[in-house]
Amino acid sequence: MTAPNPSTFHQRLIHALRGWRRRVVNRRRARTDTQHLAGMSEHELRDLGIGRSEVPELLDSHRY
Repeated sequence: MTAPNPSTFHQRLIHALRGWRRRVVNRRRARTDTQHLAGMSEHELRDLGIGRSEVPELLDSHRY
């Protein structure tokens, strides 16, 4: 049995780290969006064309 090719291992490691980073960034963005939308008044949400009850669905639909 031979050892894995270092470049292949390196590529897999980089791919895994990029995926991890992308998930962290997306979680932070979702948390920030949630806080921002939760702080908006009903009037501000209506100006955007959404109701408060639609906010969780909107945030879930944009997860990566």
